[in-house]
Amino acid sequence: MIGRFTRTVISMHLSMNLLIKNEADIIAENIQVHAALGVDSFVVMDNGSTDGTLEIVRALANTLPITVIERPTLDYQQSNWKTEMAKIARKDFGADWTIANDADEFWIPSPGCNLKDELTRTGSIIHCQRKNILFEREAFDSGADFFTQNLCVSSPINYRKGGEVEEIERSIMLGNIHGKVIVRSHGMLRIKGGNHRAWHAWGWLNQKQSEKITVYHYPIRSRESFVANIENRSALLKKGVSKMGNHYRRWVKLHDSGQLEQEIDRLTVPKARKSTLLDLGIICEDPHPTKVITQALNAS
Repeated sequence: MIGRFTRTVISMHLSMNLLIKNEADIIAENIQVHAALGVDSFVVMDNGSTDGTLEIVRALANTLPITVIERPTLDYQQSNWKTEMAKIARKDFGADWTIANDADEFWIPSPGCNLKDELTRTGSIIHCQRKNILFEREAFDSGADFFTQNLCVSSPINYRKGGEVEEIERSIMLGNIHGKVIVRSHGMLRIKGGNHRAWHAWGWLNQKQSEKITVYHYPIRSRESFVANIENRSALLKKGVSKMGNHYRRWVKLHDSGQLEQEIDRLTVPKARKSTLLDLGIICEDPHPTKVITQALNAS
């Protein structure tokens, strides 16, 4: 008689790193939500916050496994720092996989799923689709919470690449945005800037597209946080930082020329434009991320 074969399921340790500056309005929610969805540990690098962000993270570290790094230098070595944090996650927590996240992004699994469901011992890179969530203009002006917004860009517009700075009339939140990746720690070589790509020793062999995770992006949360972000990017550009997305360069240009209010109107969805965008299928109502985020925060 052949003995029964028992398959041993080995749990994967998933770590998330965050490079942050002045994210007091969202950082606690970001960490708490992802901890509830399957992230086991966090590595957080603060790039010189002045709004209490660092203190919020240190308070969370009293109850959650978080390694905090202070990097106040006026610089922006995004790829270097995210790669460094991924290596720290493996050293400090034994992380098998790493997500390099931004404070305004929420990695939401499909109903009934967990962020760790697709992690394997033999994988390398998991690509995840990313979608913009847009504020309705009236809700934005009234100060509503960002995670109550359900308008999702479902069929993005394929604008001409590289025209973000010159083509002022385009609504860049309606454009195509790159996805993000989850990276296997063993064999990881480098996290590329923005976490859109990664280099992995055997990435050519077994990369995959996630069928269970969508990254929901909340780029506009409040007027105050938006303006503060632009002012920070302006300071980096004046310092000589060269690697920065064209959308940030656009916003700095509009801020400096006094056209930011018109840009906010393009980045949000005024009532007069909402039905047209819905009818064309460019945006849709997607209540799933709001439901998941709300449940996670209520449970934390």
